[in-house]
Amino acid sequence: MPANLTPQFIKARERSHKATTPEEKLAALEDMLATIPKHKGTTKMVGDIRKQIGKLRDVSLRAKKGRGGGTGYDHVAKEGAGQAVLVGAPNSGKSSLVAALTNARPEVADYPFSTLVPVPGMMRFEDVPMQLVDLPPLSVEYTEPWVYSLIRAADVALIVLGLDELDLLEGRLEEILLWIEERRIELVVDRLSSEEGADHVIQVPARIVLTKADLVRDAATVLAGLPFPGVAVSALSGKGLDGFARMTFDALKVIRIYTKLPGKKPDLKEPYALPAGSTALDAVRIVHGEFAERLKYVRIWGSGRFDGQQVPSDYRLADGDIVEIHVG
Repeated sequence: MPANLTPQFIKARERSHKATTPEEKLAALEDMLATIPKHKGTTKMVGDIRKQIGKLRDVSLRAKKGRGGGTGYDHVAKEGAGQAVLVGAPNSGKSSLVAALTNARPEVADYPFSTLVPVPGMMRFEDVPMQLVDLPPLSVEYTEPWVYSLIRAADVALIVLGLDELDLLEGRLEEILLWIEERRIELVVDRLSSEEGADHVIQVPARIVLTKADLVRDAATVLAGLPFPGVAVSALSGKGLDGFARMTFDALKVIRIYTKLPGKKPDLKEPYALPAGSTALDAVRIVHGEFAERLKYVRIWGSGRFDGQQVPSDYRLADGDIVEIHVG
């Protein structure tokens, strides 16, 4: 059935697509709902508009509560080997990336501010789960303060830039880095400390993600001119997604260790993730904290000089090591 949309509705829809703040978008959506013809042919459209209005009002309400002493969305519990947040301008492709790589289902749309709340999902690199969090876009007009709180708390910040705006890419990156720096967040290739430094500045490791890679022949040349390591990906074709998972894992600076019981085969299904540089004793504390005081020795398969080598408690583990714990 034809929708027979009114001129007033079409103008409101255009305003919605051009909106640069959540407030502008909410006003335009409310005008759309007021002017759309109500009949069978527009039932789905009405439902979609009401859903978007509900999300925007929810965000506004939570923001007001946050300013009154609540927490809003300023915390997402970390899961897996680490937490990587996706940071970018409106329509940079963050939500499409999360939808392609995780079990999360963020709203993917061709208009700005379709992501209004943090959307976490779990991505795997080989046998390791890692958490991706799709954040609302950073904007010159307004970004909720809790978005920057989530960037501060993240293990890695993934700066997402769309190759469909190649001529604007460097300018967008400069804006994003400036806004983040103004919030006392220093994006670095490798973090020297996880603690706040002078003036409450905190370091957060950063990587670049160029989306919509199918639109550019030589994305490697674009990446070479950027200040952080990165990858080019396409959520549509799947190009570069394996490299994205590998890059995120490497940026988290963690290692995988597996366990085995004496005389048994190792459990190679679900590894433990430990910070790079962890020792055999660190592994014991993670696997069986109560065993640390009763530890006799540890045997290692993998990075030792020979399989089953007995190692001291301060032995530094490597990615993929198999640990066998012996207690007294």
